[in-house]
Amino acid sequence: MKRLGKIFRGVGREGIIIIFIALAVQLGFSTLQPIIQYYIEALEDPSIPPPETRAGVRFTPDVIWYIAFNIAAFMILRSPSAAIFGRLSDKLGRKRLIVIGLFLYIVIGILLAIARTALDVVIVRALQGITSAMVWPVAEAMMMDKVDPSVRTRAMTLYVMSLNIGNLVGPGLGGLIYNTFYYIVKSSRAIDILRPTVLSQVPLFIIAFLLSLYLKESRYTQHMSRPPDMYTDGPHTIHTNTAENERIIKRSINVVFFSGAVNGFSVGIIASVLIVYISEYIVKEPIYIGGIQLFASLSGLAAAYPIASYTDRKWGKKNMFMFSMAIRSIALLMIGLVTNIYGLLIGMALANISFNTGMPSIRAIQADLTKSYHRGKIFGYQQAMFNMGMGAGSIASAYLYIQYAHRLIAGVDGVVIIFLLASLLTLSALIIAYRWLVDTRLVTI
Repeated sequence: MKRLGKIFRGVGREGIIIIFIALAVQLGFSTLQPIIQYYIEALEDPSIPPPETRAGVRFTPDVIWYIAFNIAAFMILRSPSAAIFGRLSDKLGRKRLIVIGLFLYIVIGILLAIARTALDVVIVRALQGITSAMVWPVAEAMMMDKVDPSVRTRAMTLYVMSLNIGNLVGPGLGGLIYNTFYYIVKSSRAIDILRPTVLSQVPLFIIAFLLSLYLKESRYTQHMSRPPDMYTDGPHTIHTNTAENERIIKRSINVVFFSGAVNGFSVGIIASVLIVYISEYIVKEPIYIGGIQLFASLSGLAAAYPIASYTDRKWGKKNMFMFSMAIRSIALLMIGLVTNIYGLLIGMALANISFNTGMPSIRAIQADLTKSYHRGKIFGYQQAMFNMGMGAGSIASAYLYIQYAHRLIAGVDGVVIIFLLASLLTLSALIIAYRWLVDTRLVTI
């Protein structure tokens, strides 16, 4: 408890508020995970019955495309917006962008629940991508402004853990809410059950907005476009006082951007078809889909902080990032090869452990390589690269799934090829990081 108290003191007031904002927003988003594919399907055909009453599920190509564009529209619009808002936060301040963005989340949540067509969902998700870019790169930069440099990785792990708690509770909560409305509404049309389930995220966005009002602006982002001469970010920051350090920093930041794009593409390949794959191949009921996601998130949550705490002290941030990429590569391939719930549970649990250890380490490396006066720009660019890759990956995977998922290729279902591609891309990011990403412990301070 004493160590945990020290870490929370290092995170600071704003860091703790941001952690709880992230929890509320992610909880809201993740309530839709077990049902979004059925919501899009029902908007395309309002007469379609709930999945529980059907013998099996097979989505039409149009529905699969809309599911993919639901993700792609969010990511493609978020990509340039993250770069723009990251730079603006360095000049205008971080708090106002976060507050405005979280208010817009409330509006967008309502619009999503009253959508009339699947295309409406795609448009709303595109707007949500812009709104998301106003909040998360800026919030992460603010957190790194405030946090004690000695606990950056662990602080970011707490932030990621809050996201994972949202992912842990949200899908199960979404499945439970859906099931509750299923028995209350008792409609033969899935759309009548799904609309109130989608609307259930809005109260959580209201909570996040109210919390944001208590944030205080970052010290070095108010009325300051250039750094003071003696400014230092702490013992883990690399200073550009030599040409060699300049070169190392520039190269490492480019590696961070490249890794973001590659990892985004690999995540996009999986994200747009995973829920379709689970519904068609493993289990179709939303409450069971939510339960699988709950178990995977719980495993990632339980393992994340002990791993992050140990590897941050013993291995360093770079080695922790490479470890997470190795785990993710194995997990993605495993998910594509499984044929039952138990194998899927293990694969998704490993993927969650990877996310909860990899994201904090790469964010902490970014913070070590940058100073507060332009940290928002770097965080924004990194997320822009990730979003661009994820948007492109989502579209590519929809095409691959429609064309090859149900064909036999070399004696196996073609869907395995999609997961194999994602696994190999993740492995390539690991190799690039090993070769060219600096270990911030070893560079001249």
